[in-house]
Amino acid sequence: MAAVAEASGGHKTPGGAGNEDWSLREHPRTIGWFGTTAMAMGGSNQSLFLIPALVVSQGSAAVPLLLVGLLLAWAAAPGWLELVLMWPNRVGGIAATCAEAFRPYSAVLANLTGVCYWWGWVPTCGLTAILSGSAIHHWVLPQVPVTVLAVVIVVLFTAVNLAGVRWVTRLASPIAVGSAVLAFLSVLGPVLSGRMDWHQAATFDLITPFSGVFGQITSAMAGLYLIGFAAPAFEAATCHVGETKDPVRNVKRAMIASGGMAGVYFLLIPVVWLGVIGTDGLSADLAVSLGPVFGTVLGAAAKSAAIMFMIFNMFHGTLQPLAGAARTLSQLSEDGLLPRVLARRSRTDTPWVATTLTATLAIAFLLAGDPVWMIAAANFTYLIGIGLPSVAVWLLRRHAPDLHRPWRAPRGTVMLGVGAASVWGLSTVLGFEQYGLPTVLFGLTLAYSGAVFYTWRVVRDRRSAGLPVYFRSMHMKLTGAMLAVMVLDGAGYLLAVQTVDRGHLILTTVLQDIFVAVAILTVTVGLVLPGTIAQAAGQLAASADRLAQGTLADLTKAMEALAGGRLEDAHAQVDETPVTVHTRDEIGIMAESFNVMQRQIAKAAIALDVAREELRDHRDHLEDLVARRTEALEAANQEIEQRAGELAEQRQQLSQTLHDLESVERERRQLLAQTIRGREDERTWLAAELHDGPIQRLTAVRYGFEEASLALDLDDVADSKALLLDSQLRLEQEIRDLRTLMTELRPPALNEQGLEPALRDLAASFRRRTGLECPVAVSTTRRMTPEAETVLYRVVQEALTNVANHARAGRARVELIDVPAGDGVDLTIDDDGVGFALEDIPSFVAGGHFGLAGMRERAELTSGRFTVTSTPGGGTRVQIWMPATDREVALP
Repeated sequence: MAAVAEASGGHKTPGGAGNEDWSLREHPRTIGWFGTTAMAMGGSNQSLFLIPALVVSQGSAAVPLLLVGLLLAWAAAPGWLELVLMWPNRVGGIAATCAEAFRPYSAVLANLTGVCYWWGWVPTCGLTAILSGSAIHHWVLPQVPVTVLAVVIVVLFTAVNLAGVRWVTRLASPIAVGSAVLAFLSVLGPVLSGRMDWHQAATFDLITPFSGVFGQITSAMAGLYLIGFAAPAFEAATCHVGETKDPVRNVKRAMIASGGMAGVYFLLIPVVWLGVIGTDGLSADLAVSLGPVFGTVLGAAAKSAAIMFMIFNMFHGTLQPLAGAARTLSQLSEDGLLPRVLARRSRTDTPWVATTLTATLAIAFLLAGDPVWMIAAANFTYLIGIGLPSVAVWLLRRHAPDLHRPWRAPRGTVMLGVGAASVWGLSTVLGFEQYGLPTVLFGLTLAYSGAVFYTWRVVRDRRSAGLPVYFRSMHMKLTGAMLAVMVLDGAGYLLAVQTVDRGHLILTTVLQDIFVAVAILTVTVGLVLPGTIAQAAGQLAASADRLAQGTLADLTKAMEALAGGRLEDAHAQVDETPVTVHTRDEIGIMAESFNVMQRQIAKAAIALDVAREELRDHRDHLEDLVARRTEALEAANQEIEQRAGELAEQRQQLSQTLHDLESVERERRQLLAQTIRGREDERTWLAAELHDGPIQRLTAVRYGFEEASLALDLDDVADSKALLLDSQLRLEQEIRDLRTLMTELRPPALNEQGLEPALRDLAASFRRRTGLECPVAVSTTRRMTPEAETVLYRVVQEALTNVANHARAGRARVELIDVPAGDGVDLTIDDDGVGFALEDIPSFVAGGHFGLAGMRERAELTSGRFTVTSTPGGGTRVQIWMPATDREVALP
């Protein structure tokens, strides 16, 4: 059936156009350990419909058989927990996680595990609905048929599941609490009240189909075969790992709690109930016969408690498959092992298609009555679904020991799990036959159904990807041959059974066991082994294709390029992907040989690269010699051109320097002429001032003294006194005018009080002359040398003169501060006038305006720095930095 499995190239296949890749969407983590345990109670209460069936067929020995089933599940549980926690984002439990564990071996094996696990849960979903519907029919709604009630229960629980796993836990939690409370009451009540018959509870009788040891083994194995249903009490706690908060902690807690409840349901309850109501009560309708068990505690309410106990537990058995097993189908679909539609999730993250399919088939089975043979067939697939995960844990420990394991099973428990799987397999061989050939055939059909759906998925995916589909494959041939063997085996079985005398029960049983063993081998040889072989052959084919189209093709092209002298193209890309086959047969030997061939081809490609590099080095060496000769010539050429350029540049620089020197010399001559003219003008002005002012007025004073002298000679004292007083006033005025003249030549305050008072007097004089505000800010602690103070004073004087004559400003400002580094002072004079363009400064000197040039000259003569900043319309700022000298004296 899974004829194209070897062509799939892996589990997860890309979706077609327009399909959402559900495998990339993580599940929201919304449930804790208690909710997980509550849903897992749907596995613990499997004992309630196993006990009557087992007591009828195996007698009171069913109780120790239940204990053996519990121990087997306990043995496998640590390995299961390690397995599911290795991939904590998955759902669907141990069987779905096998898709990751069996990935290197066979996709069909992973599909077989998951689908068989799912089939094992579907009939029990319908059976528990029938049992709870029967109780409701007898005690609450006798007018409604049991089948209708069972269908309604399945539909209602399906609706709850479609609402999301949080609603499932909200429903399961109170049901679980009620079930647990009643379970403990049914155990503690009889024990504490003394109503329990310990001798009866410890007496076990085994009903056998025929006498002898083989009859006892056959009966025990048949019971143990059904007791495989003890495992759900543990594995059901792993179905929602991807939806559990902090799964490493909470899933472990849930499994421990579920294991504890399994001990109650599979050990304490059977022992106590056997001691209270005996085998007759255990084989009857428990909803009716459990009254004495609860009567010791609840009295008249005992019957109601027994009914509610059965209803609660059967509710669990219906709810769990719809939540857990449905997610197994969904996860397998996300892994590419089942049709894509089963992976669809609703807004509540519910796999609604898988849930609906599970509910539909459960209803179909319950409408058929869920006979015992159907449950037995489902248990056959279920044992496959729980046995193979233990094998998967062992394979992972052996072949992938370095994989990350958030939780590691204690030492030795992995092999205990493999041992439990072996016991379940042995019980299948020796116990399954008791349920008849139709049951065996139906169980095989369920097991093979997964391969059909896997083939459907692979065919659809390959066609969507535009790849060919191969039906005449080795897998198809082997599977077909094994089906033919099974048909022939079945025909031979029927002929043998019909031929053998019906009184030979042992011989008939042996033939039945042989048929079951052959049927199991058919599943192994027809599905698992062909799938494993096809997986290995597929890996070899894919690697060979990569090698042929990759490294070998590149190697051929590289040799052709090398022959054509195209060294750059003579390169082969090495793509060595080892084939991993975990078998020690011809396939494994072929895989190792193929890996050796890959390594040899890789070495050849590397050797080609080495040869190419050597040829390239020789070619590069020759080209380098030519290039160096060419480079030497070009360098000499460039050096000549560079020297010529440097000479031209030096000539241009020299010409520019000469031009600058001429400009400086012209400016120096103009400044010298201006200085000489300034001194002559100053002397002329001073002579004119003295002639027109003091000399004329002093001459007048002299005349006044002469008149006073004549008046005294004439004894005119009063007139003489008046003349002397007038001459006195004129002398006092002349003294003031001379002092003013002296101030303009060099202010006395500059010598007597220092630079700051002189600057303030100068600003005050400027304000009186122009009417412009001119604040002075001085924040220096230095007293400059007379030469430095004179320079600074004259610069301020000249700058304010320029402001008055040219700036058309509204205000001016003078600031004298210490330089922060302590190596001098900064003087700033700025205004808010019309300003000018700095590039116009040379034209000022040419036009006879030497104010700025004189200020620069004064500053540079005293080793200072002069800067001027101005823009048209933006005012002007003049700054002078005056260095510190030895003649400076710091003020105290």
